[in-house]
Amino acid sequence: MSNSDWKKVDFQEFINQFGDQAVIINAPIILHSKKDKEHEAFKSLVTLIFIIGFTFIYIAISIMVLPIYFNPYIFYPILLVSGSISGILLYNFIHTNVYIKLIECWFEIYQDLLDDNTAYFCFSYYPIFSGKCLPNKAKNIIYKLYQNELLKNKLDVTQVEVYFKVSSSQPKEFIPIGYFFQYGEGIPYKSEEINRNTWKFFPIEKSQNDNYLATANWDHQYEWRNDLELDYDKLNDYAPWILHRWDHQNLKPLTDKYKLTLNWDLQPINETPKLKPWLGKLETQEFDDFKSYKDLQIVNEVIERIIGSDKNIKKLKDLRGYLFEIKAYFRDLIK
Repeated sequence: MSNSDWKKVDFQEFINQFGDQAVIINAPIILHSKKDKEHEAFKSLVTLIFIIGFTFIYIAISIMVLPIYFNPYIFYPILLVSGSISGILLYNFIHTNVYIKLIECWFEIYQDLLDDNTAYFCFSYYPIFSGKCLPNKAKNIIYKLYQNELLKNKLDVTQVEVYFKVSSSQPKEFIPIGYFFQYGEGIPYKSEEINRNTWKFFPIEKSQNDNYLATANWDHQYEWRNDLELDYDKLNDYAPWILHRWDHQNLKPLTDKYKLTLNWDLQPINETPKLKPWLGKLETQEFDDFKSYKDLQIVNEVIERIIGSDKNIKKLKDLRGYLFEIKAYFRDLIK
């Protein structure tokens, strides 16, 4: 679908002409699970508990036999070694016990170039998450290397488009038409089978009666709150759900300069509006984008070239001996 009829609007020019309230009040309100987090190092926690238990037992036995026998050359080194190992294990567990949060929202404004009595606008919102955790632990490590080496950040950028029409008789009244986003209804939160070409349009009436958007899965696609309430397992297993609203503090215009710092070309995002509301029948307009899988394609490519397409990697031990080569591969992609 051609999108050449859309033109990006300078934010300051838009503010001068229309103000900023339309952008703020129409920003998508989002429910996000507080249990969205990175893989925890449970083995470190179990080992830590075992070592601490052994240390306390050893100290108790040493105190009991103290009147009979005490060897400081054994006692203190054991405490030192167990304390050091415990510290490393505790640090490793805390370092991996990281919650993924919805931290802010960027936006861009587009206007159609048609010359008639009705103008159309698209507010393209980019809710930003602090990270993303793939269900496959091995691929998640590779994805983190991809982010560190190529993107230079761990942010996960998502996208929700909101379409409007403005009549020439009331040029400052933005009438919402509807939402367009990757629809993840019915997908289990930790399912590896993610379809990023599930863009779907919903008329603005869908958002009435506090029917907010909710994160549908680990890839931070979206579904409606009413959909979530029908999915009992997801609603309860990932509770509590935190409601995020946007204001002047966390809603920011996305500039071309900032895109450079984010390596925007490597993001699986097509920022230009994908629908043409002036053609009507938005529910039947479709959008598929090869770029939407760009990050996962790079990850799968490095697995094929270095580890092999015939190997099924799932656990961290499956990457043993490959991490330095994978890291070097990503570095070579930059050159």
